[in-house]
Amino acid sequence: MPRTPKVVEDRREQIIDAAMRVFAQKGFTKSTNKDVAREAGITPGLIYYYFESKETLLKAVLEERSPFHVVATIAPEMLELPPEAFFPMLITRVLAIVESEQFVNLIRVILPEVLHNPEIAPLLNGFAQRVLAFIGSYLRLQMAKGTLRADLNPDIAIHALIGSVVTLVGRRQFLHDPQVTKYTHEEIAQFVVATLLQGIQAR
Repeated sequence: MPRTPKVVEDRREQIIDAAMRVFAQKGFTKSTNKDVAREAGITPGLIYYYFESKETLLKAVLEERSPFHVVATIAPEMLELPPEAFFPMLITRVLAIVESEQFVNLIRVILPEVLHNPEIAPLLNGFAQRVLAFIGSYLRLQMAKGTLRADLNPDIAIHALIGSVVTLVGRRQFLHDPQVTKYTHEEIAQFVVATLLQGIQAR
């Protein structure tokens, strides 16, 4: 059967989903492409038609199943939204990914490996830098438009935003803190943004 674009895309998605499950169960270092193939229900050789290595497969997981996917798929016109509309939308979309069971399991396994596998840390850092650059570009655009303070330090604002979200996710997913598990993603987004904007909006 010839590989039509639809067949190719469906198979690729199938492999990425299988890789995410396998990496979450066994960790990146201990997983093999044979494990991924078994999980996907395909032959090991077929994986190499789509991904040249396990590292390439991890990159695909991060590109398409992590918060970076949210950043990469935001339409350019949405960058024109004011901060009080843009950030709740962004945070809500990010939370939907990072609080999914598969992503939480993946993070539980992958993060400890960062300390021992020199290949993973630069890869994760590369994605983090791209996300930071995207948010920084938005902040600078809004500063130029006058909706944010002209003296705002974008780097500090970015870390305040991300730090707030990461802390809340950690309390919800790893500590199961009832003080924060009771809130919806929309409520968390509104709380974080309302607090942040008091400090960075133009007066």
